[in-house]
Amino acid sequence: MIVRESLEKRKPITRTLIARATDGETMLFPQAAQIARINRQRTDKAPETVSLITSCPEKELSAEQWLEENINHRGIETGLHARLDASRNDDRCRLRNDKPLRLHGIFTRIANSICCEWIAKQKKPKNHTTTDFIAHMGEEHDRRTIALITSKKPKIG
Repeated sequence: MIVRESLEKRKPITRTLIARATDGETMLFPQAAQIARINRQRTDKAPETVSLITSCPEKELSAEQWLEENINHRGIETGLHARLDASRNDDRCRLRNDKPLRLHGIFTRIANSICCEWIAKQKKPKNHTTTDFIAHMGEEHDRRTIALITSKKPKIG
């Protein structure tokens, strides 16, 4: 367990990171090597808990380094994480039991894979976002979503 106290916007914040080794089979993430939980306590806000997963083993990323990376956001905010966090509010997920949380994670990542495929097929992929994909699939009372799920040969486009 690593505890770090600092100032953020002139207000005290305490971060506590607890990490442990894991494997891909247990986590249903093929490359998973470590999991962690960070508790953030600010004086003017409710406590916040965030769960983390990485493919880096402890010899490459110690708990101290992981906490520092999380604080500085270097290497943490990848394109996939931005899609999960910002567009799908993954950090705000209220699921707490293992099975529903795993199912949510699996289906969210499948949806993100389909989203990435859809974005890549657009005329100007850099101008499209996960929000655009969600809106596209939801048009006409989710017609495209239902067609994708029920089709024997799904067409993404």
